[in-house]
Amino acid sequence: MKFTKKILSAALVMLISAAAFAETYYISVKSTNLKAKPSGSSKNLSKVSYGDAVTWVKEEGNWTLVSYGKIEGWVSTNAITKRKIVASSKVSTDAKEIALAGKGFGEGLNAEGEASNYAAVNALEKNAISESENASFKKAGGLKVTE
Repeated sequence: MKFTKKILSAALVMLISAAAFAETYYISVKSTNLKAKPSGSSKNLSKVSYGDAVTWVKEEGNWTLVSYGKIEGWVSTNAITKRKIVASSKVSTDAKEIALAGKGFGEGLNAEGEASNYAAVNALEKNAISESENASFKKAGGLKVTE
């Protein structure tokens, strides 16, 4: 009986500790997929969008396990930030600047660089393939697909 109480007490302490270290992060890209495993070829579980709040669980290499509502999935560490993303009426900006910021472009680029990179990113974003086309491509290329 005492052994069971010790185990339950230890489990409770671990749960409280985990909750205390849970940090909120925000999606810093236009949209990305939560993956089943820390791999770009892994199954998509859900989609998250710019500004969505997620809870940090753990990190593994360039991937971070996060929870989003009732879903837990892996996202590229580069796609999240600790900084809260909020729109403010006090900010003077236009739609182009917001779109650039969401795509990772910042003040360090000159005006010509922003314009050409923005067009290139927009062109890439228009490309979309289905999950079945993606699976066929991976299979044809001999890529290992993880679930």
